[in-house]
Amino acid sequence: MPEKRDNEKLDVEIKPKQNKGVHLHHHHISLALIFVIILILVILIIIKPAMLGFKIQSQFNEMGISVSDFIVEHENKKADLLVANTNLESCRSVSERYLANIALEKNNTYMCISELSEAESKLSNLQSEYNFNISTIQNEYGQRTSEAEVELSQCQSTNSNIRNDYNSIVSWASTNICCKSKVDNNDIDSYTIRNGQIVCTTGEEDKIIC
Repeated sequence: MPEKRDNEKLDVEIKPKQNKGVHLHHHHISLALIFVIILILVILIIIKPAMLGFKIQSQFNEMGISVSDFIVEHENKKADLLVANTNLESCRSVSERYLANIALEKNNTYMCISELSEAESKLSNLQSEYNFNISTIQNEYGQRTSEAEVELSQCQSTNSNIRNDYNSIVSWASTNICCKSKVDNNDIDSYTIRNGQIVCTTGEEDKIIC
């Protein structure tokens, strides 16, 4: 009995050792697999630029240019691009100045047009006012001229009437006076007015009839 227990105990002790050995074997395989994968990735990373460089070199060879020529040409293009960008900035600056000047001229032109329109409006108002004043003056002048002509005609008519009346009175008075004077002086045949007085005489234009 003691021997059997010793054997069972021995078996128990041996089995864990066998399992432990298998476990260590799988662990080593996993590490090796990971190492291989990492190695492959490293190789790909190292080889990829070389393959890319080889491919680019092949393309350059097909185009008939070398890498150094391409680099020089690339640098020249970069320099040309820098010059073009500089010229573009210069043109942009000039364009902005031109646009600013155009905007200023546009504002000045708008102000001139506005002032011209205002001046034309004032001129039109003054012209209308002038025409109205001229028309009013002409109407007033025509009306006053008509009134003056009427008054002149009336004055002339009145003056003519007064003159006729005056002549009639003078003729009647002269005839009476001179006919009486003719009794004393038979040569009296006419009269004249001197200093506002009737003078009986001979040989004058205004004759008396007694």
